[in-house]
Amino acid sequence: MKRSLLFLSFIIIFSVVSIQLLVIPHFESNVRYPTEKWALEFLTSGSTDLLAQQLQSIPKHQRIAYLQTIQANFGFELTLQDYQQNDFSSEQQSWLSEDKIWGDPQADLAYRKIDNEQLLVIVKPNTVPKHLVNEAQRWMMGSFYLLSNILAKHPQHNWPSIIDSLSDNFSYPVALMTLSELTYTKQQIAQLKTGAIVTISTADSNFIGYPADIAVQHIKNSDKVIVLGPFSPQLKGKVVYMLSIFYFIFGFFLLIPIIIWLIPGWRSMLSLNKVAILLGQGKFDARAKLIRFSHLNHLSKTFNTMAEKIQRLISSHKTLINAVSHELRTPIARIEFNIELLRNSTANNYQLGQLERIELSLNELNSLVSEMLTHARFEREIPTLTFAAVELNHWIKQELLCLQEANPDIDIILLEQGVCHAMIDTFYMSRALSNLMRNAIAYGRNRIQVSYKKTVKGWLICVADNGDGIPLSNAEKVFEPFYREDQSRNLQVGGTGLGLAIVKQILGWHEGTASVEPSSLGGACFMLNWPAKRIHQEST
Repeated sequence: MKRSLLFLSFIIIFSVVSIQLLVIPHFESNVRYPTEKWALEFLTSGSTDLLAQQLQSIPKHQRIAYLQTIQANFGFELTLQDYQQNDFSSEQQSWLSEDKIWGDPQADLAYRKIDNEQLLVIVKPNTVPKHLVNEAQRWMMGSFYLLSNILAKHPQHNWPSIIDSLSDNFSYPVALMTLSELTYTKQQIAQLKTGAIVTISTADSNFIGYPADIAVQHIKNSDKVIVLGPFSPQLKGKVVYMLSIFYFIFGFFLLIPIIIWLIPGWRSMLSLNKVAILLGQGKFDARAKLIRFSHLNHLSKTFNTMAEKIQRLISSHKTLINAVSHELRTPIARIEFNIELLRNSTANNYQLGQLERIELSLNELNSLVSEMLTHARFEREIPTLTFAAVELNHWIKQELLCLQEANPDIDIILLEQGVCHAMIDTFYMSRALSNLMRNAIAYGRNRIQVSYKKTVKGWLICVADNGDGIPLSNAEKVFEPFYREDQSRNLQVGGTGLGLAIVKQILGWHEGTASVEPSSLGGACFMLNWPAKRIHQEST
């Protein structure tokens, strides 16, 4: 087992290292980098486009000074760079020539072409400015500044149309609302009136780990506010896609070696299960296969060792039973023959009485040998049963007829319930009922009551007597082989101690149960209960 666990640890470590060295680099370049590039371009859209358009109208030598003047109103650093086409790939050049933002998350930069000579460069700082609360405010403060400045140059009644025209520069929604239209808390409204940027989080923004879904700022000297967002509808899809790919890759490549490790063990379990079923069917020569690389081979070896011991035990048991059959029956027959010779050669009443006692003991020994052979045969293999539909009232009446004739002093009563058809193997069920009746005759006093009925799930036969009964604590033990509830009492009535054990075996073949409980007559009531599904099995 230790070796198996060490092997599992090795393949897990090997898988993690392989993922880190081989899979993760491809994930970074093909999934994570494009996603972060898109997010960088998405969040810098709008403000970058508006700023680039403003810079186009400013002379080249004044642009740096202008950026330094407005820098404090942006949450990231602004700078200019000479546009050298050789510094960019053909794809990047094509992208920039269309006046699109090119994000580079590895360098933490974003580029936007101003003209053929200069680029606007956005540098993301590592820390959020102290006067801001979260990352969302940092990304949006530049957009609020530029939009407010543009609106301040126009009458308020033109603001909605201006916002509509400028919204094309943004990748996320931009709206103009009044303070009275907002459904925020009083504290948030108070913050807006001070000119602060208020951010609103939602379940979607929390899911993707973004600080907020909506950013709002009040326009000075008006009752209007600029609302940016929500951002999550587009961000969420990208983030979910990236995380799904990551967890799939990690889980898949880690799961494969574990599955490879588990397959031999799974095959061993299938083999053990198959062999266990065969052993249950009495095929004691069945053995579990040793699967190569399986971590359960030690269990298979132990199981096979157990099966071999069981097979040897069954074989020795069978040999012993056969020996009992031959070695005991032969001397018993000789003793019976000698008894007959002695009986014919003596007239002494005392000697004849002793011969009768010896013959009774021999008969009991003969019965014990027969019952032992029957019980052993039933334990070793289940016979082929032939189920047939019988009418219980008529069948039980026929079974009781011979017993009543043989025991005229016993009052045997059948409580008839009308016509009741059942499915049984008549040969073996007759043996079970006969054993119960003989048990009731032996341990009862003078009255036996037999009843039957159709139950919800099948059928029930009850045999009750007026004897001393059986304590509830021994209700299960009486069906064990050779169990005797009262040793002194059993010496008087005889018996082999196997009758009820055979009854339990027969009911087991019928998929039923044999049980005992106190009888209304004062003694014990033995019950045979078996299910009705046998009808469906036989008819199909």
